[in-house]
Amino acid sequence: MDTGPIFARHRRVAFLAAVAALATLATVVDAATPDELREERREVQAQAAELASEVDAATADVTDLEVALAAAQANVDAQQAAVEAANRAVIDADEAQAAALAAIIDLEVQEEQARIDLQNAVIDSYVSFQGFDDLEALGDDPWEASRAETLAEIGTGTSLEGLDNLRSIGAELEFQRLLAEQAAVEAESNREEMQFRLAELETALAIEDQLLLEAVERQERRLGEAVALEALEAELSEQIRVEEQRIADAIANRIPPGGGSVTVPPDSDIELVTVGGITVNVLVEDQVRGILAAMSARGFNLGGGGYRSIESQIRLRRANCGTSDYAIWEMPASRCRPPTARPGLSQHEVGLAIDFTLNGRVLRTRNSDVFRALAEVAPQFGFYNLPSEPWHWSTTGG
Repeated sequence: MDTGPIFARHRRVAFLAAVAALATLATVVDAATPDELREERREVQAQAAELASEVDAATADVTDLEVALAAAQANVDAQQAAVEAANRAVIDADEAQAAALAAIIDLEVQEEQARIDLQNAVIDSYVSFQGFDDLEALGDDPWEASRAETLAEIGTGTSLEGLDNLRSIGAELEFQRLLAEQAAVEAESNREEMQFRLAELETALAIEDQLLLEAVERQERRLGEAVALEALEAELSEQIRVEEQRIADAIANRIPPGGGSVTVPPDSDIELVTVGGITVNVLVEDQVRGILAAMSARGFNLGGGGYRSIESQIRLRRANCGTSDYAIWEMPASRCRPPTARPGLSQHEVGLAIDFTLNGRVLRTRNSDVFRALAEVAPQFGFYNLPSEPWHWSTTGG
């Protein structure tokens, strides 16, 4: 029993669950406590990273790759939201600390002035005291009586308000100092949180960049292969184009890193030879001859398509991407309409790849006698299959 489709369905379900969880985290980033959010994000990010790492963009089913790209993007978006939330928390804590410090300075000025006002009130009450009608009322110690009367006036008169004011200022001062302390601690904690979020964002970006790079490389190769297949099987060529358009749409909102490099300069001289109706680089003439002979001995008379002119790809790039040197040689395939591979990235363009056919039909499945025979024979002559394309064999397997 072939369990591959079952595993693929399970993986897609897991990917979609990860995308949904990450999207949810991006919208509720402020709704949970930092510890709860951190733990949940760790779990979801680990799941997304694990799932993304399971996808080989070069060979993945187009649906799996679409979901992987969506998961990677949702991961980045969620981490970006977390960084922004942490940054806002740092700013808020810094502002709270600054406000408390400003209040402390103002209150210290008020406290000093209140002390001065209270002292002046005491002196004024003492100096202006006129409460005795005759000397006998002063008793044996008139100065002691005066001080007692002054203190009594302070306790029941306007000076009491000054004392209350001083105490109120002191209490507010202590409160603002506490606020400043708490804000400083919170600001430091939030800075640590932001550093943690930044590290998570860098990890998420690295995962997305790697997947984008692999997707771009896959797209370039597959689009080049679609052109090579046009003369052999138009239906398969069109199917590849449609699938790669879906991948182009999946990466349309991201700037993919440059994938691959131009391997065939436009002025390259390639010596070609035709072996069994297949045009290839003269460097692999004997290898191809050996493969065809060995397969014929097993009852399979193979044909196929080999070398493809780089000029045809250049013409396509001019039509679909633009006429500048950048548009032709450097612009990512996904930026073209329709997506079109850059010239020089296909082994067909140097005559080192063959799309094998049997009875005029491209080899579409690995589960066939002809494929199994070719899988035994071709490596003996230095040709290897690209797993996602049963028909495509080259000296590098790419």
